[in-house]
Amino acid sequence: MIVEGKQTILKTRDLAILLDLSPDVVNDMARRGHLKGFKSGNQWRFRRRDVERYMERVSKLAPPG
Repeated sequence: MIVEGKQTILKTRDLAILLDLSPDVVNDMARRGHLKGFKSGNQWRFRRRDVERYMERVSKLAPPG
């Protein structure tokens, strides 16, 4: 995890742990545009606020229970 100004930037591995997914799945989701991220060199990076928005959208789509 990287703190840039007041923003928290997550690396693929950090986000994979948070979402309980493999890093390969996280990278694939970013490539397909399902997760908003940006490339730093050849590595994906994710802003925490974008991840929180993604998690809110997913939780609204999940069936109750």
